[in-house]
Amino acid sequence: MNSFFVMPGQAIVDLREELELIEGEEAGETLQRYGFRAGMGLVKSLGIEASDFEQLAEVLPQLWAETGLSRITEEHVTDKEITITLEESIEAAHGRKCDFTRGYLGGIVSALMRKKYNAVERECASQGKTSCVHVLSPAKEMAKPAPREASTVGMKYGLELGCSYLLETEDPSIAYNIFLDQISHGRPGMCIMREYPEKLKSRYDLGDSTVLWLSYDRDIDYAREPTNIPLIYSEVKTFLDSVDNGVVLLSGIEYMVSQSTFTKVLKFVQLLNENVAVRNSLLLVPVSPQALTQRDVKMLERELRVFDTKSQ
Repeated sequence: MNSFFVMPGQAIVDLREELELIEGEEAGETLQRYGFRAGMGLVKSLGIEASDFEQLAEVLPQLWAETGLSRITEEHVTDKEITITLEESIEAAHGRKCDFTRGYLGGIVSALMRKKYNAVERECASQGKTSCVHVLSPAKEMAKPAPREASTVGMKYGLELGCSYLLETEDPSIAYNIFLDQISHGRPGMCIMREYPEKLKSRYDLGDSTVLWLSYDRDIDYAREPTNIPLIYSEVKTFLDSVDNGVVLLSGIEYMVSQSTFTKVLKFVQLLNENVAVRNSLLLVPVSPQALTQRDVKMLERELRVFDTKSQ
């Protein structure tokens, strides 16, 4: 049985105010990410999808009418771009851009089409426009080979699904070898790394794994600022929700701590650990014990299974 609860529109406004007090200008992006996950969850809970763009154009207005966030007055759907015009927006009526709305739209369309879509609000009634206009386009994705059936036959490292492993070592290649062992047997992979991905690809065959680079370089699509932990978490969660028995390699945790705080990074790891358990997936966290305090290492050991790297 699917569970739903109803909130007044003012709840979105109140949530934004709370986030603005905590995050300042970043509150809008947090609302967008939350909206995206909420939109994905709505469609999945209803068990519906759109087989083509014609069906999407038919289903979306009906589904959106039930949200109560605004009213679709016009839509233009093509394979390259989807333009949605909204009126009576709850967010815009309170003098704010429609960040939750654009995330919600992106999540709903992504779930319906089984492909990630990014949404941008081109015009907003809160800025003097007559209506709010959102433009959705397919996210850039690497070409992927045909999916393979996962098999544990011949797998070197017998890790237990639904678990997170801590690898205390000064040699990160051990974690990459385990990761490669998993993905070479058909398990979907996601790799978060500090080292430049193109350099690593010359050493390791990462295949079609999703890659995020911990970097402040804004000119590269797969770069993510190490301080933007909510964004990184959101992308990992989306990955885990979209695959079966996925494996995530989180390499560069020391760098994340140096750019933020250990408390924030620990909470991030705890949330990933919970998601891995629920999704029956794997999380690999290599760490240099010399780069963290003894107390921090002990805290990680309490949360994750310690993998014996000395026997490898």
